[in-house]
Amino acid sequence: MLSRFLSSLAAAFLAVLTFVSVSAGSERVRVRVAYAGFGAGTIVTSIARDKHFFAKYGLDLDAVYLDRAATGGVQSLLGIDVFVSSEDVLPALEAAGEGADLVFFGGHVRPENYRFGVASYVDHLAQLKGKKVGVSNLGRKSDLIARVVLRRAGLDPVKDVEMVPIGFSPQRMAAIYRNIVQGAPLVPQVAAEARRVGIKVLDIGQVNLVNDLLVTSRSFADRNPDALRRFLMAYLNGVQHFLTQRADSMRIMKEHVTLPRGTSLREAYNWLAHGLEPLPLPHAEALQALIDAVSVTDPRARELDPRRLLELDPLGQLERAGFIKGLYSEKIEL
Repeated sequence: MLSRFLSSLAAAFLAVLTFVSVSAGSERVRVRVAYAGFGAGTIVTSIARDKHFFAKYGLDLDAVYLDRAATGGVQSLLGIDVFVSSEDVLPALEAAGEGADLVFFGGHVRPENYRFGVASYVDHLAQLKGKKVGVSNLGRKSDLIARVVLRRAGLDPVKDVEMVPIGFSPQRMAAIYRNIVQGAPLVPQVAAEARRVGIKVLDIGQVNLVNDLLVTSRSFADRNPDALRRFLMAYLNGVQHFLTQRADSMRIMKEHVTLPRGTSLREAYNWLAHGLEPLPLPHAEALQALIDAVSVTDPRARELDPRRLLELDPLGQLERAGFIKGLYSEKIEL
């Protein structure tokens, strides 16, 4: 009991030291930020602005919301220091494939629990080599899930299979039944129906997909490590506020964010909270799936290495200093 208390006290003390090191006596820094789309990244950035977390850590923020223009946000990194991309993260990978010197210093992943319908003779996904795999469309959720699990099975999803845009899960199930494709990811409900009509369904385990990315240029990260750290501290405060202050976070969402059509505020909050973790750490496996998708239309992207695109040292330093743990030491307000 005492050792746990001392450990918690030490973590809180380190968090305080981290805060003091970037705030006391430090000059204020101006950072230009663009954010786009509807997702955790956009919501967290809005919360951090509304609650003045950026100012708390000595940042003067010039922020602009880009309505649907994720590509424009990446292109405008010539005049933007940080780009927060939500939902449509492919443009950032496309820009990197074209030679833009971008790095991803954070991001959110969302766990997906799909199944994989296959032809009757397929016992392992590796047997889909040379076959057709049905997805909704290039770069969409089912496409990325297929690419992750095919790589897990030892296949190159760009060279070893043909990805066929079929439509949603019911259409993909029908395509397997008619042998138009020999495999396809299916949502659980449709997978259950597929089993009832005699389609073989394989369990593929949980797949984590990148939904949001925190993007900057490598030159900005190299020249301004302190500003990047301050941005992350404010952003992590925004994540903590979203996860622990439900009512106020919903108020901010209502004021600052346009919800998808037909989605209630409560539904949007619950959906985002389900996939949001205190540590915004993107997975190399999920990033590789995005690279695979981009390389279909731009072969240059095949040269991208997800490990080189990720610059996670600033986030790791804050975690090791106990900063993130310190944020969650107070009682959670549900």
